[in-house]
Amino acid sequence: MKSDALFYELFKIEPESLFELVKLDVEGEYSFESITTKTTEKRFDGFFRRTDGDGPDIFLEIQAYDDPKIYWRLFREICTRYEQSDTCIPFMAIVLFTDEKYDPDNCPLCCAYPSEIIRANLKDCLTLLKDRSGVLTVLKPFGLSDRNRLPESVLKWKAEIESLSLPEYKIKKLTELLEYVILQCFPKLTLKEIQTMIRLTPLEETVAGQELIQIGIEKGIEQGIEKGIEQGIEQGIEQGELIGKIQLMQNILKRPRSAKTKLLRKSLQELKDMLKKLEKDFGH
Repeated sequence: MKSDALFYELFKIEPESLFELVKLDVEGEYSFESITTKTTEKRFDGFFRRTDGDGPDIFLEIQAYDDPKIYWRLFREICTRYEQSDTCIPFMAIVLFTDEKYDPDNCPLCCAYPSEIIRANLKDCLTLLKDRSGVLTVLKPFGLSDRNRLPESVLKWKAEIESLSLPEYKIKKLTELLEYVILQCFPKLTLKEIQTMIRLTPLEETVAGQELIQIGIEKGIEQGIEKGIEQGIEQGIEQGELIGKIQLMQNILKRPRSAKTKLLRKSLQELKDMLKKLEKDFGH
């Protein structure tokens, strides 16, 4: 996934998050899309259109590499857009640099109010966000320089994403984008290592895990009539924990998830052998 594709997916989920990121004060609601100018066949990284009234068109350029002509190119494409359309409404042009080293600092043109051009450095924008959560949490790895803080930070970012009042499919998409950003910022990590940090929540902290442990306890109590209450409960708890870990590993490995009822019929040794094999496959 290229950098512009990352931001496209992010702003498609919540267009207004761009305005929060670059501290842009605009009114109304905007839709986000990608548009192409016909003459040059150049697709803008992002285009924001006011949906509930009159407001400026907003053009977004994500810059993640050296290009001394970036400002000339952006203005050429905006001019082509206006030449090909009937609109004369004001515009805002935002150039978001993923690193300040990519800004050539040679903008040759200025805009007459109310049109304007905005230059923003991603790391500075993230610093101003501080601890606020939202869809922009996906970008926070860009602002983390200490590799040793990554595991604890990942858990915090994951919790922030999961706390959002969004449909499940959007939460899933944001989690996938977070994985990509971490991989981009810390290229020595493998995707499997990152997915483990994000998804392998301790069993006792997951709702599914708690349910499985409770089932194991209940099953253990039933077996306790024959084996002794204390021994039965202990085995039931162990069985519930094993089942929870097995299903979590199956999720991580993207394999069919075994039914709880089927797993409950297996012995402790069978469950241990099954988990051991899954962990071995995960390590390869």
